Parts: sequence; C-alpha cells; structure tokens
Amino acid sequence: MENLSGLRVSKRRYRLALLSTGILLVVALGSSFASRAALSLAVESCRLNSTLTGAAFPCLKVVQKPQPLASYAILREPTHKERTILTPLADVSGIEDKRLLVPDAPNYFLDAWNEWSIVMGDHANRDPWRDAALGINAASNRTQDHLHIHMGCVSSSLKLALNSHAADIGAEKFQRINTKSAWRSFWVRFVSADQFENINPFQLVADDVPHARADMENVTIGIVGTSRQDGQQGFYLLAEIFGDNDSYGSAEELVDPKCRL
Repeated sequence: MENLSGLRVSKRRYRLALLSTGILLVVALGSSFASRAALSLAVESCRLNSTLTGAAFPCLKVVQKPQPLASYAILREPTHKERTILTPLADVSGIEDKRLLVPDAPNYFLDAWNEWSIVMGDHANRDPWRDAALGINAASNRTQDHLHIHMGCVSSSLKLALNSHAADIGAEKFQRINTKSAWRSFWVRFVSADQFENINPFQLVADDVPHARADMENVTIGIVGTSRQDGQQGFYLLAEIFGDNDSYGSAEELVDPKCRL
C-alpha cells in the first residue's frame, strides 16, 4: 500500500509539473519574445520541471548547483530555434548585475564553454580552439532582461579580424584594435586555457578595460577559442563599450549559431 501511495504521489507531482510547465511555456511563447520577460518565463518553466520531475524540458539541459546563483539552463531561443543560449536559473537581469563582479561569482562563460558541444549537432567536426565563440550583449542592446550567453562559432568577419591582429594581442593587458567588421573598435586580450577556470571575464573586463566598470550596462563581451602559432590554446577575451568609437557590435554579430564557416 505504501508503494502504491508513493506511486500516486509521484504521478500527481508529474502531472502538476507538466501542467505548470505547460502554462508557463504557453505564456512565454505567446509573448513571442516581444516581452522582455519572455526568457525569464521559459527558464522558470525549465527550473520547475527539473525540480519536480528531473526533466529539463523545455530546455535542453538544467544544472542545479548548491549555490543558487551558479545554477543554469541551456536552451534554444523560443523564436530563434537555431540560437542556443546559456542562462542562469536565478533572476539575473544581465551584464550590469553587480553580483557578477563579487569574488565568488559564478563563471557562466566557463559553464558555456564546457557545454559548447551541445551546440554542435551536425557540426561535430568543428574545433573549439579555432571555431567556438560565446557572447553577451550590453543592456542597451538586448531584447531580454534575463542574462544569457550566446553559444556557437565565431563569425567569419570577426575570425578574420582577430587572425589579422593576432601578433598584437597579448596576455598582459587589453589592446584596442580597429576592424572593418561589425565590431569596429574593441578591446581584446589573450587568456590561456589553464587560466580560464581562475578568472571571471566580467571582473577582468570591469577591472582592466578603461571606463568599463562605471558603464557595465553598455559593455558587450565575447569569448573566442584560439590556438596560437606556438601551439598554446586559449581564448580571446573581447570587450566593446556600445557606441564607443562608433562601434555597435552585438553578440549575434560575433556568434554564428549555425556554424557556417
């Protein structure tokens, strides 16, 4: 009888999860991403379903960690199914959230890098150390007020720009480079692969890019995998202050979600 009772409770919880998830999903999709809260609704449906049933739907994956701020989900954008994003389960509005700059802040970029293979699908032949890219938009250039990192491959124009300036990009400090790409003027530095777990890109940009800390809501950040001529693997850390030097690049112009190289 106890087993039967437990089974009934589990079924009720499962039905409740499906109903709740369905309601939230309908609301999120009904907003067609026109509402700046649509992503938050979709993420909440994933969190609820994961908590009650262990399933990630409608997300691709949900990772719950002891530190609530570090928990995250991977999903396709509801109205842009080719775009894959990583987003925290917690209510984090975006790059301007001051919790991203505290010493024990989660490294969402590291999580996105570790989950990058989810994006690949039919592109399993892509080399992350040559092709992978991650990006987050400035608050002044986004459509959703829930932090999310775009995942995919570096666009051909940015890849060409970075390769042409490779000799100028060092590991000691950010260098400003000008290009003919959508990112007309941005800051960039090299971070070795073995250092990536020990740095926080948000903090590094806030501390080392001129005027960034006081203007984080207008900062766009990108991460691009690279393998240098000496064989050292690592990342280009890009930062742009939106509008500075007439540069208005976005995460979407850095990251090609379909990996069309």
